[in-house]
Amino acid sequence: MPRIALLHAQRDFATALAATAERLDPAYEIDVLSQPQSIPSRVGRVLTGRYDLLQADETVRNGLLGLLTKRVYGTPLVVCIRGWDDYTNAHGHHSWIGHQSIEHRTRLVVGHADCTLFVSRTCREAMRRYYAIGPNRVVDRPFDVARFQDATATDDPGTTILTVTNFRYPQKARGITTILEGLRAVFEATEDLRYVVAGDGQEFDTVADFVASYPHRDRVELLGHRDDVPQLLGGADLFVYVSYLDAFPMAVLEAQAAGLPVVCGATGGPAEAVGTAGRLCPPTPDGIEDAVSELLSDPCPDRSTDSSERMAEYNERAAHQYLDAWDDVLNR
Repeated sequence: MPRIALLHAQRDFATALAATAERLDPAYEIDVLSQPQSIPSRVGRVLTGRYDLLQADETVRNGLLGLLTKRVYGTPLVVCIRGWDDYTNAHGHHSWIGHQSIEHRTRLVVGHADCTLFVSRTCREAMRRYYAIGPNRVVDRPFDVARFQDATATDDPGTTILTVTNFRYPQKARGITTILEGLRAVFEATEDLRYVVAGDGQEFDTVADFVASYPHRDRVELLGHRDDVPQLLGGADLFVYVSYLDAFPMAVLEAQAAGLPVVCGATGGPAEAVGTAGRLCPPTPDGIEDAVSELLSDPCPDRSTDSSERMAEYNERAAHQYLDAWDDVLNR
């Protein structure tokens, strides 16, 4: 029975993957080593657990621990890259010294990994411009689909457009202002329309300042960080997403799991996330206006059905991708 340790910073990712993979292939025993377990506890379990394979979902801490274990015990190491922004300083947040440290550790981990997994083709190509990548695959990212499928629809008679995002980077904030620009004419044509944005981060005030001078500001709600995203999705009629720096936005998949029709700006990772179950459009105000106007004028129930059907077996398809990668590494 192969024993796998998931050294993941994102516990929800690891938990969903472990539960689904063990159900699909009971021959695997999968441990989730993540917060709230202390770092010494995780280190102790990795070094004494005698695992057959380790998987880390970042290179700076968990990846280094996996590499140390590989060096000491020869344990195969798989690294899952969930985004390229931190590894390439695409957002410009890291100091020169900080970026050099991250870059050096990432080169070590990725350079010695037995397989590197990427959550999107966009992410893989962005990383390839900075790092030498060995054996690799593109995989989906499992999540708690049922939590969003169980969202309860509200009886609000109005029309609600929702975006769930974060405001960590200017490229994310610019996505929201693009949507707002695209909704100007839609607001004028739809009297009961309101636009709700959930998310927080250091660029929040930038968007708040934009909304303060927006002509329809009384119909725009900036909620900040929210833990009740399934409920927000249940109260929405349409999900709209634009971002200019994103490897694979989970918010798009969560909206599809809730059965919402999705409009998504066609930029790299977001375009891959929406797949064929949403409406892709140019990531411009005109693109948003045309796509949203079309969906609001023709609210075809098939669009919600397409989203729900895509998510029905999403985790199973994703877990098979990881199982295939692990089998390949273990059988070399």
